[in-house]
Amino acid sequence: MEQPQPGYASVNLITDADTPLDIELSYPVLIKIKDTAGVDQTIFGGTVSDIDIALNQYGSVGSIAQYSITVVGALAQLNRRTAGGMNYAKEFDGTRIFNILSEVFLTAWDDIGPTITWAELPAVATWDSFDGVAEAVVANLVTDIDQPGQFELEAYNDGEANALELVQIAAQSGRGVLYEGPTGELFYDDYQSRTLETALPLTADDINSKGLRTAAQWSEIVNDASVTYRAGTETFSDGTSIFLYGQQSGSRATVLHNAADALQQAEDFVASRAYPRMYPETISLPLHTPTMGNATRDALIAAHVSTLITTAALPAVFGTTFQGYVEGINWQLTRYTADLTLTVSEQTETYPSLIWFQIPVTTTWAGYTPNTDRWMDL
Repeated sequence: MEQPQPGYASVNLITDADTPLDIELSYPVLIKIKDTAGVDQTIFGGTVSDIDIALNQYGSVGSIAQYSITVVGALAQLNRRTAGGMNYAKEFDGTRIFNILSEVFLTAWDDIGPTITWAELPAVATWDSFDGVAEAVVANLVTDIDQPGQFELEAYNDGEANALELVQIAAQSGRGVLYEGPTGELFYDDYQSRTLETALPLTADDINSKGLRTAAQWSEIVNDASVTYRAGTETFSDGTSIFLYGQQSGSRATVLHNAADALQQAEDFVASRAYPRMYPETISLPLHTPTMGNATRDALIAAHVSTLITTAALPAVFGTTFQGYVEGINWQLTRYTADLTLTVSEQTETYPSLIWFQIPVTTTWAGYTPNTDRWMDL
């Protein structure tokens, strides 16, 4: 699992050329669609980063101007800031991420130039919103970040660095996921968080088979893994996979403190990648289709990174059944249609489980533990 990249939205607006729209750089933007009850639901929040205006039509009666607006999410803001100036003690992944985000987005009095006067600030500024473009991010920072997390990270003493790089290596080392919420805030789900997700089932009437895609790639197989940590490197390999596919090495750099954690991550890396697995990488869902139930439509509008998707309605080439997590969300909206494409990962990529090749040939069903497992669980 890789960390989500900064989200963005491209919005086209049309107006009379003599009637400019009230849009400026850094303005906050919320994009909403109506649910089945006609209530507006926010699906993306961010700030304006680019404004392009073109005069597409012009005549003696009137003219039409098109605004092309780019709106970026909170992770893009993070990429333009630095953190780490005060360094960080040895701490767990959730605590590290909270500390980085606090340093970046919570403006303290000593961050403000000593000679600045209140008259120099915008008229809309208040004492509570000095750093106005980050209000949505900091509003619920304490509750949106899982703390303390699951993995202990080494102390950081390298000084100022790109804030996005710092927070993503912390999230990756902790095997959690840092992502943008629909209204512009940031969330961090630690490694155990996804086990609490309630499954969202999809039927054949929900899924648009044209939007399914997968690819088995030799390059994705990893049967000899190395994970770096504070004091060195831990390795793990799968001999059967090496026999079948040749040695396929892979590595991950972390800021883990403990060797045991690095070894566990190397083992899980191999467990999830040593053998090819065929499942859809993307699922296309036309929310405007009349065959989709209202409850499913509303649940998909509220879907977020880490939402658990299940279905038994896939074509046979995709294995019929799928259970996995949302890793990315793409909306294509027009006045009358709403197409949602979900990028997904199989559940075993987050929580590896055994497959037949990894079970010792001498194992008997009577002797297999835990005895609550079924054949289909392996």
